[in-house]
Amino acid sequence: MVSRHARCWDMPGRLRRRYTTFLVSVTTGRSGRGRSPTVYAVMKPGAEEALEAVRPLTEPGAVLTIVGSLSTRLAKTLKLKPDEPRAV
Repeated sequence: MVSRHARCWDMPGRLRRRYTTFLVSVTTGRSGRGRSPTVYAVMKPGAEEALEAVRPLTEPGAVLTIVGSLSTRLAKTLKLKPDEPRAV
């Protein structure tokens, strides 16, 4: 039985991972008129993990760069899920 005076930090529980929604820009090696970089939004705990999540979706030789992040409110509005890259 748990005391009614128990505090949340005294109770055991699962560790919560914090996710950030990173914006990853993908630029292909081909130059051409009208070619703009593709930007993906991906929820990951770190920037390196975000780059690795987007890498399988790109061509070999493409340049990946973190260009920013999205707020939690905007990520919820877009209905983004962790570990699911989406072109924006």
